[in-house]
Amino acid sequence: MSSDSTNMILVGIGGGGCRLAAAAKQAFGNGMTAIGFDTDEVAIRCVEGLRCHLIGATRLNKQGSGGIHSNGRLAAQDDLSNILEQLRDARIVVIATCLGGGTGGGATPVILKALHDAGKITLCFATRPFAFEGPARQQNAERDRPFLVQTVDTLVDVPLDELYTNLGALPLVEAVKQADLVMAGGLCLLWRLLLTPGFIHFDAVKLQNLLIGAGSARFGHVSASGESRAGAAVAALARAPLLRNGEALGHARALALGILAGSDIRLAEIGDLMKDIRAACRKDVHIEMGVVADPLFDGRIELVALAFESWVPADRRSGRSSGDGQHLGDLLGKRGQDAKLGAGANKFNGVEKTVHNGEDLDIPTYQRRFIRLER
Repeated sequence: MSSDSTNMILVGIGGGGCRLAAAAKQAFGNGMTAIGFDTDEVAIRCVEGLRCHLIGATRLNKQGSGGIHSNGRLAAQDDLSNILEQLRDARIVVIATCLGGGTGGGATPVILKALHDAGKITLCFATRPFAFEGPARQQNAERDRPFLVQTVDTLVDVPLDELYTNLGALPLVEAVKQADLVMAGGLCLLWRLLLTPGFIHFDAVKLQNLLIGAGSARFGHVSASGESRAGAAVAALARAPLLRNGEALGHARALALGILAGSDIRLAEIGDLMKDIRAACRKDVHIEMGVVADPLFDGRIELVALAFESWVPADRRSGRSSGDGQHLGDLLGKRGQDAKLGAGANKFNGVEKTVHNGEDLDIPTYQRRFIRLER
């Protein structure tokens, strides 16, 4: 399967991940390459506009994982060669998955490890279950997360309770639709930012350099119109639930910011917007921005942001090149081969993190700062 001119592919894993990927592809239209992998034949038939592949068909009789983590893991292992073949041409793989169930939680770590070993750069959007779904699914998600962290370049946590913060009064079907549009719209803007020649261009190399030096990120997508749209857009971004109401901006070490507006965008608006953004961030934040003027956005400004919590500049990294993005070795030594970190992390489930200046101090310094240890 060939990737688009950004060398990026959007991949949905499991029922929820495939639904999000399908929504993004439908919203974007032609130009976005997307694919899905799931264990449930019936669920695949219900996904419109996305080419989905069945995995683990022989093992699971095409009936899904039953919410069992090991079934999802084994399904991905059974069909791993086919999965990698479908993603062969991509340089950056953006994954949408839902933790807490069987296929998303079980298959995603397997696929991420294989992509890492194949030299791909990965950005994974992983949703977490609603609180009302009960402690079992919450614990499943917490169990699965460390295995994603081991091999993903950047993990974006998407707690569903935060995604649906302002949608609680809507009927269920409408709330799900609106939440999908928030995620899909943000992914669309990311693709559009990379594909469209802009006033200030944000290209795939800039993105991959941010992803390689990160580890985790928060995601936001907002829109504003009217005479004071620039200020309103920044204010909306600062209130975005998935950016923790501005906390993620304030703690970010690096920020990828896309500004998409109509042909009526004024230079002064961009200047005011960036001034307000920098005021909301720490003084030493590294910002990579892009500006696209497209008649499609006439009358409004849309912002898409990735706030990287523990980003490390290229001159302090070890293991990967910051120029062409090619692997020169693992950032964390045997990151994709040693599962002890993931297993050990489970011992601390439920324990509050020790966070200072946006860094998780419970993670060893050599891992947070991507220092390769001599063996």
